Amino acid sequence: MLDPQLSALLGELGVDPATVEKVIAGSIYLTIASVVAAIPTGMIARRKGRSVAGWVMFALCVPVLPLAIVWLLPARKNK
Repeated sequence: MLDPQLSALLGELGVDPATVEKVIAGSIYLTIASVVAAIPTGMIARRKGRSVAGWVMFALCVPVLPLAIVWLLPARKNK
């Protein structure tokens, strides 16, 4: 629930306070999904000999997709 003063200000600006609340809630869910997907992405990347930091950063920017990609990639062979 937004602060009543903030809701009044948003109303004066022509923005629906309910829409703002939905956008904030969606952003929170997206952030949680990104962090939750980044953890196993880093673990799988380490197991397959890939760059852990690179894959975790990719997973934080684009949720869930890097997890599927790194899971399907073959492990690197050591020379």
